[in-house]
Amino acid sequence: MAQQQKSGFNATIIDASTKEPVDKDSLLDLLKTHRVNTHSVENPKIRLEEVIPALRKAKVNLPEAFFRDLAKKLGMPFFDNQKVTRIYHQQQKSQLISILPYPLISKYKIIPLDIQGSIVDLAVDNPLDHRVLVTVQYLFAQRKISLHVVSTKSVELAIDNIYNEIHKKQAMLDLYNRTPDQSAYRILYPNQKYFILAVVAAITVSAILSSIITFMVLFAAVSVAYFIVNPIKIYISIRGFKGGRAPTRITPGEILWTHSEDFPVYTILIPVFHEAGVLAQNLLNMYHLNYPRNKLDIKILMEEKDSETINEAKRLGLFGAPQKYVKGIPREEYSEFLKMFDPIVIPGAQVTTKPRACNYGLLRAKGELCVIYDAEDRPDPNQLKKAAIVFLRSPQDVVCLQSKLNFYNADENLLTKWFSIEYANWYEFYLQGLDWIEAPIPLGGTSNHFRKKGLDQLGRWDPYNVTEDADIGIRLARQKLKTEMIDTYTYEEAPISVKAWVVQRSRWYKGHLQTYLVHMRHPVKLYRDLGAEKFLKLQLTFGTSVFIPIVNPFLWAMLALTSIMPPLFGWIDPSYLQPICLFDLIVGNLSFLAIYVVACIKLKKYNYMPYALLMPGYWALHSFASWRGLIQLIRKPFQWDKTSHGVSKIAKT
Repeated sequence: MAQQQKSGFNATIIDASTKEPVDKDSLLDLLKTHRVNTHSVENPKIRLEEVIPALRKAKVNLPEAFFRDLAKKLGMPFFDNQKVTRIYHQQQKSQLISILPYPLISKYKIIPLDIQGSIVDLAVDNPLDHRVLVTVQYLFAQRKISLHVVSTKSVELAIDNIYNEIHKKQAMLDLYNRTPDQSAYRILYPNQKYFILAVVAAITVSAILSSIITFMVLFAAVSVAYFIVNPIKIYISIRGFKGGRAPTRITPGEILWTHSEDFPVYTILIPVFHEAGVLAQNLLNMYHLNYPRNKLDIKILMEEKDSETINEAKRLGLFGAPQKYVKGIPREEYSEFLKMFDPIVIPGAQVTTKPRACNYGLLRAKGELCVIYDAEDRPDPNQLKKAAIVFLRSPQDVVCLQSKLNFYNADENLLTKWFSIEYANWYEFYLQGLDWIEAPIPLGGTSNHFRKKGLDQLGRWDPYNVTEDADIGIRLARQKLKTEMIDTYTYEEAPISVKAWVVQRSRWYKGHLQTYLVHMRHPVKLYRDLGAEKFLKLQLTFGTSVFIPIVNPFLWAMLALTSIMPPLFGWIDPSYLQPICLFDLIVGNLSFLAIYVVACIKLKKYNYMPYALLMPGYWALHSFASWRGLIQLIRKPFQWDKTSHGVSKIAKT
């Protein structure tokens, strides 16, 4: 047995001394003996302890025999893959897991093998890194440490074996365990159920006693809500037209003069569920990103049951040698390009949602910054650099940056034009207006950039909320953390059929209802968290957006019935109702039409102006989708209705 090493931390390292010195040249010779291509690590700037991590990052296959011979050179015991697997089948995982935290295990590829009394058995694939020794000496100051050499494959299999189930549970339950009041795991609390039942009972009893008075009170309440809310929303958009608080703009010069080494590691989370058809396009979109490739950590997040997407990922080379290549990426660059990617297969669970997948990916993220992209997203090539520069300049309480969104297939049909006009107003003007009045900003579902530390402190996303973006925007505001707009675009694929649009929008309405009910569980606490002003703004902006589409059909029906069948309202003079309905619906709608037309003018989309005038048809779809979302919230609260991608003409070409 090799000699023992004493450390300044009182830890004793057993089996860690060398039989013969190992320098970089001898290590490279050993690698070449095992037919490992060492070209990428022969640069003099790469030090001895960096060789194995560099090859690991480059996804170079290091044979088990190499590690066996390295252990022999160092005079250290070697454990093969079968022995490591056998240990993990024999030991209680919970005992082993408690020894070292995941970030340390992941960074240094060090795994606990056993702990018996005062002796801790650890295994590493890179025993040449002195930082590993210093770290374990510090962590186990009062114990004896026995270090063993294992292959990279053994380490990675062991890590997956240990942490798959742990991360699966954390991705599902972390937020609920930390702050159950902010999780949609339970939709309604008892106090909310009692309140809703009390309101329904009061309306029912009132209608029995006096249907006329009940009708008039309800009608007056809805009319007053419209009268207050519509002008406020119009004001917010106008504020955005006037400039509002302009989104942070980074110039090309600022990008050019920021050195590559100044950019932090950036994790990109890309959840891909049933996205085999657009996976190749997604890789091409990532290829066009202008960011230092050694600073990118791209997580392709696939569900265990989605064999179609997993098989496509294998064909494209994300799990091994490629069977086909992505058109547009030079073949000579392809292998090097794929080194940025970390494909993750997420263990199955009862709930399969985008936020659950993102939570799982974030638990394994390496970057201090992170962003979510959807499978079909085409971000501005400089978007990551712009966001990183803004974060570098901003105070730590700026935790989120929201990019602008629109569609690359906006011209496909009337529906996509309507959707594009809506997005143009929302991201170009309305959100700027919200920012200007300092109201909580409900985020978009993609291209929101975060400081990972801040996101971890929040408890990450709510896996039970189907609009996790809007929810986390409100949670940021409750914690006095800031969201800012950034002047950069991501282009998405708009649904091209009414059915697909309704399915997507129903999910959004269901999620917004979830979000509102979650945060209004304890209104007094929400009031204290936000303050009086922001609390009121949240009710008038987000709260009313949730409920007005549900109420709209009643006003439309009232206007139609009082005009077409006045005898139905013989108990009241219809002439009193019609002007109110007309004002609420026609005057309010005309104001919003004007807003959309002005948005087209401001963005110089003059050819879209006629379609903006037809938006009332689009609003009717909103109301239909909102009712579908409400019904789904009652029947299937956690079901994630998938939006199909890769179906538009431009996507296919």
